[in-house]
Amino acid sequence: MWADRFSINFDGPHDTTGHHSITILDELAPAFLGVIHHPNGPPIACYSYSMATAILAHNRNLSPPIASKFVDYLARNAKGSSAPAFLKAEP
Repeated sequence: MWADRFSINFDGPHDTTGHHSITILDELAPAFLGVIHHPNGPPIACYSYSMATAILAHNRNLSPPIASKFVDYLARNAKGSSAPAFLKAEP
C-alpha cells in the first residue's frame, strides 16, 4: 500500500495544512475511481466493485463468485479512518 496527498493546491510534501493522506491499494489501483469525502471522517479511496472483483479473480486465480465475496469481506471488515469504499453499480 502507499499513500499520496490529494489536493488541487498541493505544494509538495511540506504542505500538510488541510490535506489528508489517501491509502491506495496497489493490487486494486486499476479499479480506483476517485476520492469520496466521507461525512464523518477524512476522504477515502473509492474503487469499482466489478473491476476489483475481476482483478482479484485474475491475480489470485479465484472464481468470480469467490472474488466477489472477498471484495464484500474487504468492504465490511476494513477498519480505520482510511478504509476504502467499493462502488457497486447494478444494471
